[in-house]
Amino acid sequence: MTGSPMAMPLRIMHRWRQRMSGVELSILFCVTAVALLVVRHSPAVPVVTGALPGVSVGLWVIAALTLLHVALSLMTVVAASLLVAGGACQWPRFRAFLIPALSVARAVPGLGLIGICAAVFPASVTIVLVAASSMIWRIVTAVLDAEDTLSPALDEVATGLRMTGWQRFWRLQIPVAVPLTTFRAMQAMPAFWVRLLAAEGLMMLMSHQTNEGCGAAVLHAMLDHHPLRIVEISLVILLLILLVDQGVMRPVLGWAQRYRPEGPIEERPRPQSWLLTIWRRTKPMLWLSGMVGEALTWIGNWRIGRPRSILPEQDSGASPELPRALLPGISLLLLIYAVYHAGLLRLVPSDLAQSILTLSHVCETLVLCLLVWVPLGLLISERKPALRNLCRSAVAACALFPAVLLYPLCRELGLNSAVVLLFLGAHWLVGIVVLDAAKAIPSGLRQVATGLRLRGFLLWRRLLLPAIAPELCGGLLTAVVPVWNAVMVAEAFVPSDSGLGATLLSEVLGGAVGAQILALMLLTLLSMLLDRLVLQPLAVNAAQKYTI
Repeated sequence: MTGSPMAMPLRIMHRWRQRMSGVELSILFCVTAVALLVVRHSPAVPVVTGALPGVSVGLWVIAALTLLHVALSLMTVVAASLLVAGGACQWPRFRAFLIPALSVARAVPGLGLIGICAAVFPASVTIVLVAASSMIWRIVTAVLDAEDTLSPALDEVATGLRMTGWQRFWRLQIPVAVPLTTFRAMQAMPAFWVRLLAAEGLMMLMSHQTNEGCGAAVLHAMLDHHPLRIVEISLVILLLILLVDQGVMRPVLGWAQRYRPEGPIEERPRPQSWLLTIWRRTKPMLWLSGMVGEALTWIGNWRIGRPRSILPEQDSGASPELPRALLPGISLLLLIYAVYHAGLLRLVPSDLAQSILTLSHVCETLVLCLLVWVPLGLLISERKPALRNLCRSAVAACALFPAVLLYPLCRELGLNSAVVLLFLGAHWLVGIVVLDAAKAIPSGLRQVATGLRLRGFLLWRRLLLPAIAPELCGGLLTAVVPVWNAVMVAEAFVPSDSGLGATLLSEVLGGAVGAQILALMLLTLLSMLLDRLVLQPLAVNAAQKYTI
């Protein structure tokens, strides 16, 4: 736990090129430029004209529509993840491009894609794509991470058995990746619900259809000033969240444990699912599971591709390396040309000013989460284990609730601050991180601190804060994701339209696709800068100095 306080800021300033990859910037700039060149001739068609229809739809009808969107989104996630991850495992060149592309996709606020998708796809397809985007990059990244941890012995066995590329992917890499992918999917569920409900509400405004699901019904009730209707729909949404969590995610998470390699010490109990237990004890369900297993085995026996050669691959020679600044520089020039050709240069100064305000909202939200949960979480960790576990379960359950449903209530209460609205969705994840980090403090260190009679501020300074610092700083990387997802809606609820998120929402409702692309690119760039230049170095520095 040593080091100069200036070590990390100097390292950030001197190594910014390692923190921010030029390939990632090039991908972001080139994709934005191509999109602007494609849509430069598209007219801006306003989508909010006239009054909304006043047809009331039954609660169970809108619940069924939302449940259908959930099912289609999850199937889209599985299909797209298998397709992309399979291509990355089969073609190394595609994998080399995919890794920085996934890093850029992680920084894209998925809700900002709704206007672009709505210009191409129908309303239901747009809702499904926006909701699925919160999981696809997580699942694909988990598969690639699991491949990197694949045992060399298993790889040699697969090569010796002359497995093709498809067989190696389906029968070796996917089983190894199942525990990590299911865990990442569980982490993505809060952002999934936020994007799904917000997309349903925005598509109701854009298509003038009230039968788009629970999100559209909540927004329609808010515009009609029916608080009782909002409460009813919120209860239905809670029921849907519980149904999906207990009926889909928990059984899948419990089933995935069969693929987890056993370690010498099992510190945490494995998750259990009552539905999975009933499934395994029911003969018709066991018969169905056997049929599905045989089908998956049959798919895994397909000999697609060529077997991997046993001989080592010959190196064809190193290709000449381009200067680091050349590729980002060329892509930046292409972006400037595209912005000029689309007639959007007049929007750049105002968007840059709004982006600074949005960045301040996000940073203030993270600071507020830390100020609330660090002392609260450490105080809870000093209580009895039963109370700690109860609080941890309650916080995890609250994290699943979409905070966007509380925005109308906050507006009625006069809480018209974007920071407060963003805090409602992000602080639960920070609370989970703090509680888990405090629980992981070794009991031996606590006994030593008790023997030395460390109490109060001295105990926090010498033991508790340094002990939770690595996991806390790493958890901020996850906690900031829902903040960027909700920034567009949160800033729009503020009476004075402030921030790039509110600007992007007004452009979505105005039908200006080119302006949407520019604002979305700036939001993505802000997310990448905060992640690479602040949060990642902070996590690395904390891990190097304070890991026990």
